[in-house]
Amino acid sequence: MANAVKVLKHFETPEAAGTYHRLVCLTGKNKGLAYLIQAKRVVMGRSDKADVRVHDIKSSREHAEIVKVGKDFVLTDLGSQNGIVVNDLKVKQHVLTNGDKIIIGKTVYKFHRVEVKGEVEKPKVAEVEFEDEEFEETKNNKPTLILAIVAIGAIMLLMSGGEETPKPIVKKRSTMRINTVSGDMERALQKKRTYEDKELNKKLEVYFQKGLREFREGNYFRALEEFEATEYIKPQDPLAQFYIRKTKEALDRSIEESFLKAKRDEESLKYNSAITSYCSVIRLLYKKPDDERYIRAEKGLRKIEENQGKEEGEIKCIQEIQ
Repeated sequence: MANAVKVLKHFETPEAAGTYHRLVCLTGKNKGLAYLIQAKRVVMGRSDKADVRVHDIKSSREHAEIVKVGKDFVLTDLGSQNGIVVNDLKVKQHVLTNGDKIIIGKTVYKFHRVEVKGEVEKPKVAEVEFEDEEFEETKNNKPTLILAIVAIGAIMLLMSGGEETPKPIVKKRSTMRINTVSGDMERALQKKRTYEDKELNKKLEVYFQKGLREFREGNYFRALEEFEATEYIKPQDPLAQFYIRKTKEALDRSIEESFLKAKRDEESLKYNSAITSYCSVIRLLYKKPDDERYIRAEKGLRKIEENQGKEEGEIKCIQEIQ
């Protein structure tokens, strides 16, 4: 645990300058604790060996993991019984964004990015509280300021001897309201950006789940299409690139194994079994008939037709998937 996370109070910050990511516990036994992520993989769960221990009866011993993929942090359900909710959506896998709330049972964690520049700064939460206190203090001092202005005006009137009508006192417009409006606008824009990011992530989640399902079923070409769709929506996404690479490797491996089996079966005169192996290659690459491996499988089938005295093209694989 000491290597994967560093436990701090929610208002504490790292000593060195840099960008940090942490989980802040908002409810439950560990409310107020912040887990600074220091490793590429962090496990959350009820086990005392978990990096982030979740004191919740609905938590599994190893409930979820957070893995750093490129610059992103990916939350994955480790097959827990009660699942994970991120914000309002139950997920199996999710790319975390700043401000996301991870819910396990009744325990809530907030994923938070902390920027430390130069001297140690307080977290954003603490700054907001301090700003509110300063604002309240300014409001409480307002009557004193008004009395002081009135007193100064009276003194100036006496000094003028009452010969001239005193000019009306123009109260300097406070910049606090301007700053408040500016802050509100910035928060509104940030909220809009966060909403758009969440909508995009929901869309990506759909493609990821479809791709993973096809991958598990051995439909590697279809899985590849789903993962490539995610990269089209979000170019250079490290998670999409990771799945694309893994799917291509699995596809290549499956095709090579089919060719090896087909060759052994032909040598043993097990032509029906060899036909099955060649057809599995054609089914995997049916959308890429120009692929060298597709052409190689077709040639293997034509050779079997010749050996069995069949007409050319009599063996058809595509019909099985139409």
